[in-house]
Amino acid sequence: MIRAVLIALLLSASPAMAEVARVKGGEHPDFTRIVIEAAAAGDWRFGRTEDGYELALGPDVTGFDLSQAFEKIPRNRVSGLWRDPASGRLRLALSCACHAIAFEFRPGVIVVDIKTGAPPAGTAFENPIDPPAPALAPPDAPAGPAGYDWLAIWPGGAAHTPPSPARPAQGPLVKAATAAALDPLRRALLEQISRGVAQGVVEIARPARLPEGTGPRGAGPEGIRIALGELPGLRAATIRDPDLPLSALGLVCPDDTALSVADWGLTGPPAEQLGAARSGLLGEFDTPVSEAVLRATRAHVALGFGAEGRQILNLLDGPDDPDRARLRALTFLVDLEPAMPNPFKGLESCDTAAALWAALALAVGRPPPVSEIRALNTAAVARSFSALPAHLRHHLGPPLVALFLTVNDEETARRIKDAALRAPGPAAPEVALMDAGYQLATGDQARAGALADSVLKESGPGQDMAAVTRVEAAFQGDHSLPPDLPAALAAFRQEARGTAREGALTRALILASAMTGDFETSFALLPKAPQTGADLWQLAADGAGDGVFLAQAVAAAGQPPKVADTVAQAVAARLTELGFPAEALAWLGPLGPAADPVRLLAARARLQLRDARGALEALSGLSDAEAESLRAAAVLQLGDAEAAAAALDRAGDTAGRDRALIRAEDWPQVAQAGPEAWKAAAALVGPASAGATAPGPIARGAALADETARARATLKALLETTVAP
Repeated sequence: MIRAVLIALLLSASPAMAEVARVKGGEHPDFTRIVIEAAAAGDWRFGRTEDGYELALGPDVTGFDLSQAFEKIPRNRVSGLWRDPASGRLRLALSCACHAIAFEFRPGVIVVDIKTGAPPAGTAFENPIDPPAPALAPPDAPAGPAGYDWLAIWPGGAAHTPPSPARPAQGPLVKAATAAALDPLRRALLEQISRGVAQGVVEIARPARLPEGTGPRGAGPEGIRIALGELPGLRAATIRDPDLPLSALGLVCPDDTALSVADWGLTGPPAEQLGAARSGLLGEFDTPVSEAVLRATRAHVALGFGAEGRQILNLLDGPDDPDRARLRALTFLVDLEPAMPNPFKGLESCDTAAALWAALALAVGRPPPVSEIRALNTAAVARSFSALPAHLRHHLGPPLVALFLTVNDEETARRIKDAALRAPGPAAPEVALMDAGYQLATGDQARAGALADSVLKESGPGQDMAAVTRVEAAFQGDHSLPPDLPAALAAFRQEARGTAREGALTRALILASAMTGDFETSFALLPKAPQTGADLWQLAADGAGDGVFLAQAVAAAGQPPKVADTVAQAVAARLTELGFPAEALAWLGPLGPAADPVRLLAARARLQLRDARGALEALSGLSDAEAESLRAAAVLQLGDAEAAAAALDRAGDTAGRDRALIRAEDWPQVAQAGPEAWKAAAALVGPASAGATAPGPIARGAALADETARARATLKALLETTVAP
């Protein structure tokens, strides 16, 4: 009893619950969309401000949740969103020359689209919400004839007395109705009414004669509500335009029940299901029974027999309706064949099972653009895939995992892989290879190689693709392969000639031969798979023998293949070491703003070509020890030993600096800072001391003899300590 009283008191005394509107953003190629969700939006208003726009909602909306506003949109159109503390309105600040259009998608959901460019002519959203106050009060309008009394024609309202006060004959809305600014609105209304007439939902009636005394209607209220969605308590729709979920392209998304493949199977073993499904296909006079044909086709699709189901579906004459067109497409897709035409195109963003089949259509067709894969509703794809029967998950999982791995969507690929692996029953080798491909894409080469080896050990289908996966795992890992694998790949390739598998097997054979040391076979096969050239050169730069390497690298120098920068540098460095500087420069290509290692390689090759000035140009701006050493060698080629000594000194190469000083015959510097063996020798060519001259000729001769003996001893010591070049 006490609880009931408390609840009654709370319900009677509590004011209306306040609401915080939730704001979300979405980015589109041509516009940015802001969605405001508030059940108490009420009579919302939207208009211009000095720095953008503002939105006013009903009084029950007391705040805005902006935590998700900028999660999916940049700030190139909308730079800021905040609640104005003074007015309580949502403010939008623009960062471009844009305009905004607002509409009510449905009650409680307001959508604002911000588009680049000038606003359309006559749009009401370019006016402020609060119009400026008039300077003077308008004069009283002259009395006119009485307005039309709508209650006079209401049944039982004959005794109603028309209101005596006369309404003004003119008002602001009546005057505005003649303005040219309303022409776009008139045209839009006429277009919509005409469309309704064409669809049969609007009937045109002749205008009824109005009672006498009806004058012009007065101005209505100044605020008019315009909503594109339903009003509270009302639902606007037509038979031809139901309220169905739409894709991002505006196409109607089929409901999950229309694509519930898991519910299409019958009970019992597959043979019994096929027999039951094919019963009753023909009626009187051998006429196909439509419902029985559709039921049988669905049963075949649920079992994975697409071609057989399509043969049964062909019993029906006439063009396909949308449901039959989707069913026909499923008969192709469950066989992993492209559906032409594809009724699931444009349904990638649907939040139903249509997204799954749209993804599968992308996976089995031509390589799709990345944008189409990223447009997929991955949550709907994973959810619908998990609802498939176990055998279809095993069958359809591998191409779907490969599709999402192409765009590095590892999370969706993992969810599909896990759903396929946890399906009960024996799995085909493709499922293990699907797991291996996922492990390879996520960087676990050892696990991928082990899964591929497990398939190779078993006899049966899938061994060729297992060998391909094993090679890719080794190429991305430790380059270790069984020595007999290239021979097996050559046999698989011979069997697959003319099929879609031949390209993958050719690439695998090229890489496997290289990783087992047979680079001659790899380069011989390279014209069959030129796109593998970059990976082959990555292996050959360090692993190929000198003979094979020089034959291929020198031959390719005229038009070097497109390889990674690190591979080109490795090839150029090895060519330089083997004495082919011109070919090394061809592999490096034009320097431009190249990285330091490339410029050092180019300088070393230029020095081998005796192009000292070219080497100095390549070293311009570099100051590390290796660059200074190369710069010293370049200036030595130009004959400037002193500059070479200075460069070697900056590089910290004391021995090299001393050799350059000796070569430059800078004896004072050698005598001061040169090697010990050279210091005494360098002092011999220096100026004699002032006291070295003896007073008499005999003394001078004796001194000269002593000096000669010392010089001879110094030079002998120098010769004994100097190593011949």
